[in-house]
Parts: sequence; structure tokens; C-alpha cells
Amino acid sequence: MKWSNVKSDISAVHLRQVARGWTCFDLIRLISASKKFPIVTITDDTRSKILKHLNSGSVELGGLLLGNVVSSYDLESGVAIVNIEDSIESLEFDSTSVSLSMDSSVWQRANAAKSSSSFVVGWYHSHPNLGAFFSGTDRKTQREFFNQKYSVGLVIDPVRHEELWFSGPDSIEVAPCNILARIDN
Repeated sequence: MKWSNVKSDISAVHLRQVARGWTCFDLIRLISASKKFPIVTITDDTRSKILKHLNSGSVELGGLLLGNVVSSYDLESGVAIVNIEDSIESLEFDSTSVSLSMDSSVWQRANAAKSSSSFVVGWYHSHPNLGAFFSGTDRKTQREFFNQKYSVGLVIDPVRHEELWFSGPDSIEVAPCNILARIDN
């Protein structure tokens, strides 16, 4: 192993940048959250964009999640606060009602869309009328491509109106109380 002193490609933000629109109850949940789970914030616009995309077909669909990680949190020893600000849908893919293979062009589009304070923090996909769960393939994808502690995966069944979030290389299910909706500015 060789150590390289290279600037991190992760741009972190301060909590006050993501706390706009939160209630006192949200902040109490944030402070008292378990060390096992990240806190995930997602804007209303991004959630709506994802749902519109996943409801546009009867096969599995997906994409990437862009955002940042709050700077005042220790990513090595604790839980991250993952702030999701946008999604990039996969436009080129192979899909059936039970499988999805996204083309690498979604990564190129995500790189073009990211800003100086955002990067790919995770991914999302649908399980139409199968229920929200992470399959063995989903867990492998998470482990191979989204293997940071703060990396998140979202699976939505748009037919049954179910959703689950998972984090880190071990695909640990995120407690629903750790998902906070944010009001867009």
C-alpha cells in the first residue's frame, strides 16, 4: 500500500446549509439518532423527481443520487448526515420487471451534473409490485459501487407505495425515523 496525500474528492457542507425547513422535532431526532444509521435528508423536489421517474414504466428503473455529507460529522467513527439534493435517472439500461442493468452513461451524466459541493452519494431503483427490499444483487451493487459508510441505496415499489433505504457496504437498513424531508428553497 502506498500513501498519497491527495485532497479529498468529497466536499462537505455545514449543518446549517441543510437544516433549512427542519422542525425542532427533526433536529431532536437528528441529535438522538442511533450511531448505526446515517441521517438522510432529501429535498421534496428530488423525491418528487424520483417518484415521477419510477412511475413512468412497469419495469425496474433507477438512477444515481447527488448530494453531500455534512462536515461537522466524523465519517470514520460515526454516522454521516447525507444530504440528497438531486437525482440523475438512467436513460440507457436493460430492464425487466425483476432486473435492472444501468449503462455507465448515467455516471457520466452525474459527473456533469455535480457541483463543487456535491457528488454521487448513492443510487435508487424500483421494484414494481414486488415490495421494497434489497435483493442479493442489490446488496452486491451496494458493496461494489456504493461502499462508503455514507453511501445510500433507495428502493421503491411505486405500485405498493413502499420504500426502504440502505446504507454502507453491508446494506444496513436505515431506520425510517432517520429519513428527513427538506423543504426546498
